[in-house]
Amino acid sequence: MSVMYSDTDVYDVITVLGKGTFGEVAKCWKRGSSHFVAIKIIRNYTFRKGVIKCELKMLRMLGTVNSDKFHIVRFFESFNDDTKLCLVFELLEQSLYEYQRENNFVPLPTKHIRSITKQVLIALQKLKELSIVHTDIKPENIMLVEQAQFPFKVKVIDFGSACILSEIQQIKGPYIQSRFYRSPEILLGLPFCEKLDMWSLGCVIAELHLGWPIYPGTNEYDQIRYIVETQGLPSDHLLEVASKTHHFFKKARQINSTYQWTLKTVDEYQAETMVQPLETRTRSIHSLDQLATINLSKTVFPDKELKAELFDQMTMVSLIKKILTYDPGQRPAPNVALKHPFITMKKLKSKYKHTKYYQASRQALRAALHYDECPNEKEALCCHRLKQSCHFSSESYPQVQRHQEPQVANQQVDTDDLDGTTADDFEKQEAHDMKSFPEEKKNLSSNVWKISHYRSQQNAIKLLGRIADKAKCEIQTLKDFNRQDSVGKHFLKQKDLKLAGLHSGERITER
Repeated sequence: MSVMYSDTDVYDVITVLGKGTFGEVAKCWKRGSSHFVAIKIIRNYTFRKGVIKCELKMLRMLGTVNSDKFHIVRFFESFNDDTKLCLVFELLEQSLYEYQRENNFVPLPTKHIRSITKQVLIALQKLKELSIVHTDIKPENIMLVEQAQFPFKVKVIDFGSACILSEIQQIKGPYIQSRFYRSPEILLGLPFCEKLDMWSLGCVIAELHLGWPIYPGTNEYDQIRYIVETQGLPSDHLLEVASKTHHFFKKARQINSTYQWTLKTVDEYQAETMVQPLETRTRSIHSLDQLATINLSKTVFPDKELKAELFDQMTMVSLIKKILTYDPGQRPAPNVALKHPFITMKKLKSKYKHTKYYQASRQALRAALHYDECPNEKEALCCHRLKQSCHFSSESYPQVQRHQEPQVANQQVDTDDLDGTTADDFEKQEAHDMKSFPEEKKNLSSNVWKISHYRSQQNAIKLLGRIADKAKCEIQTLKDFNRQDSVGKHFLKQKDLKLAGLHSGERITER
């Protein structure tokens, strides 16, 4: 086990976490504070002195902000060790990509996608305030902090490609962003700003929902082709001013003797460049609207829980469509996106406030964002999550409902702050800027709501009572037919599982 020395501390190298082109990341023990850290070790850094200097400048700027509040990795210090430059960061758990891979790239539930999206938006808003462009937002650079205790609490990492906006805009045709998440302005050679990070985030949201990258191009032509096949052609205005339009598009003569931009065919591009385009998509998507119906349970008579989930998924897709806009001028900034109904849950609350799906979604957001709670609050939060994940087999559903009502009422006070004021701000700003969301229906008065809520509870109890009576009759029938008590017990177990499924309100496919 090797040892590294900085001016202020001593680090014991425990293991290498990963290796890259220019160095490696090691897990180390920080003797001064007695905790583990991650050290990015850059070898032969003198050859990349300008890039390293820029990264250090970014990290020192970020060192002045609250890393937990703004969901950005905490930077401790830098030091030289022989011919190596060492950057010391807090040790985080694993990236979203690693989490997806461990779970066989199963699509993430919408409620968790919201938690991740909100945190990354908060990070991007802080970066914008500092005039920093990350330029490499992707699942590999979004890290889970402490998944067991704070599910889907994340932080943005890797500022090796980050830069000051005013400096990068001086570069013509910069080669930035990982290809799957590269924005149209970079692909086409258009003027760009910090909103290129928003495009990358939109691709990440879609990927978490699908389980695979939405635009997995092997080269820039394939990348443009996938985007065009899903979202249509960019506007003529953008194609006219873009410097790289002729690489991927051509003007074709129409029947009326006018000329119109069209995407070059696969054969045309291959003949010009001698590069063979490839099909790497898991599934072709011909419209972003298709995202709203993917991964949903199919049933003839959806209940209110499924309707709530479908509504939430449609709201998520509306945010994706706004972010994945060709023109960066029309793309929402992070502060505007934070007021979108998908993030605030205001519309979900107004329509499906009394569903278990809404309660679970609100709890998921609270669990991810409330990271700096006192130990007692953390313990209570974990206990509540444990209760939510269990089935209650020894009590009937109405009894469990009554036992949990006080706890849910308390949480209402705690978490409503997450989706109240900012949602109103978004409604005002959207009405002025984008005008694409329908107006919110007015809430019922308190008296009408109480009556409606009471009736819905009574109807639920009556319905479950009828189910229980029917179950008893079916059990007796099976006993009479088979003359065995075990059959009745087996049937009762199946009914208990169904009732427990009704109580949990969650799809079986969710992790």
